[in-house]
Amino acid sequence: MEFPIEYLREKNPLRGLPPMQASSKALKWIIVVALLWTYNTKMLAPTIESITSMSRSYTVNGVQQNPAFYESIILSSAIILISLFFFILARNEVTQVIKGDRSNFSDYSTTLAGIVISVLIIVLCSIDNPLLDFSPAKGMPFLIVGGPVLLAYYLVSNDLERIEDGKREPILYARIAAPLVLYILLAMNISMVPPVISSNLPAFFSATLILMTLVMIIQISSETGNPQTHERRNSTMILILGLPLILYMATRLLYLLHNPDSVTRERWDLSWEFMDMKNTFEINAWPLQPDFPEDVRWEFLKGAILNSIRATLLAIVLCTFLGTIIGVTRLSSNKLASGLATIYVEIFRNMPLAVLLFLVTLQLGTSLPRFFDEASIAGWVYYSNQGIYIPKPETLRMILALGIVFSLWAWGKYRDREEVDDSSQALMRRSLVWSAALVVCLGLLLSGDMSLPNYVKLNEAIPGTWHIEDGSAFEITVEFVALIIGLTLFTAAVVAEIVRGSIQALPRGQVEAAISLGLSPYQRLRLVILPQALRSMIPLLNSQYMNVWKNSSLAIIVAYSDIFYVIFVMMNNVGKLIPLFILLLVTYQAGSLLISGIMNFYNARVTKVKI
Repeated sequence: MEFPIEYLREKNPLRGLPPMQASSKALKWIIVVALLWTYNTKMLAPTIESITSMSRSYTVNGVQQNPAFYESIILSSAIILISLFFFILARNEVTQVIKGDRSNFSDYSTTLAGIVISVLIIVLCSIDNPLLDFSPAKGMPFLIVGGPVLLAYYLVSNDLERIEDGKREPILYARIAAPLVLYILLAMNISMVPPVISSNLPAFFSATLILMTLVMIIQISSETGNPQTHERRNSTMILILGLPLILYMATRLLYLLHNPDSVTRERWDLSWEFMDMKNTFEINAWPLQPDFPEDVRWEFLKGAILNSIRATLLAIVLCTFLGTIIGVTRLSSNKLASGLATIYVEIFRNMPLAVLLFLVTLQLGTSLPRFFDEASIAGWVYYSNQGIYIPKPETLRMILALGIVFSLWAWGKYRDREEVDDSSQALMRRSLVWSAALVVCLGLLLSGDMSLPNYVKLNEAIPGTWHIEDGSAFEITVEFVALIIGLTLFTAAVVAEIVRGSIQALPRGQVEAAISLGLSPYQRLRLVILPQALRSMIPLLNSQYMNVWKNSSLAIIVAYSDIFYVIFVMMNNVGKLIPLFILLLVTYQAGSLLISGIMNFYNARVTKVKI
């Protein structure tokens, strides 16, 4: 690529156009340049001001008087490394290096050069020499902001990729070395540069970025090159447009962490020492019940995370089962069944989840017996609007029962690894085996040392004085039930539409072939329709399962002790909004990524066989 001015002259988009069309296109270019100028200056001006404020040092008797001050190496490292990260993403050459394909130097030369230049800039910033004009007002801002702009230039020119061993091109080497040398000379002697540049750095960098943007627009609109070249140009264009915003966000974050205002600085203090202190409120969690008031806040956060995971997993299982039934029912030839399924979908899909949770909580509160009514089922289950208490099985026997179920499932998968016997006799045998296994598991649970709810009433004459002895029963809170019902009803409506759409997307010939084989409706659904519909269902279900995880944050409506509820109460008690919001963000992001990873792994297995 030629130098930008020569390139723009050769690729002039107005060349050869009629006057009216040329003037119209010129007006569009002027508007684009004006918008880019406004955007760049609005982002770069406060960026440079923040760098000036954070690099200016005031010391009295060895004590730093500028709360916003950063050491030059820390300030430059933070901003340059953030810019380098986005530079590497835009170049997208790391994959070749990770795979071990390093035979062609040009495949990763630009990324390697960007890393070397970034390290060089950080080293220059760390040099404390009065001969170097790295003043807070001009030199340091030019050095820190100019570095990412220089990296963007190498992306635009793409000259580093054209270097070939054994081939000397002086012009090419000059175009590579000249910008770097000029950048270093200007940074070291910025006070000697004319004021049109040194005193107006935002305008200078804005003009430079606009020039590179125009070059990239012309390159992209020319539609020359292979798909890989188009992808590189698009990513470079995105980086150039986003660079002012990236620099602004990085400097603003650093400035907030060292804000001169003590109140703002305290709010942005990203230390979690307060989480090592004892908690001031109690929650109901299982299986890890934090000890109030002895345990620290971290233990209560762990309990809240387990509460959210427990509710999410159960809601995912229930909404998948219910949604599949409703989705299949919507396709039924029975008008009554399909009509009822349609009514269900239209009601719950269009109802806000917050309203649904409120209605479910209200209904449970009025339909369950009041606390003083002492409702029970044969002395085994006690329930009221305060909670549900069920027998507590022995832990070892419960694990053994789950092991039996899992072993039976694994044996069935191993047996059917090559061929599935779908005859009526085989289905009957499997049903009998599973029924017998469930009976055995139930017998294990009931024959062991099961703890029944120990009902205690202090005064027989006064209603509402009863309680269940701690540890004698397993408690299911009404808040947990309300959250599960709300999430299940809401998400099942969407899952039903996913199932219906995926089934209808299948070719009609698949169903007709299954009918011609004499398969029953159940066999057609289980062996032909649903396995093929899974290919289009899994990506959509992935999004819905992540929505269940994120929608569980509305548990605060039903007063369930989930992550959001616990962190919200901690915010009110401690006042550390920013660190707690970061914990909240990281937790939900980690959960969403885990669900996405599991579903993508399953989707890869489902789509392994091409049809």
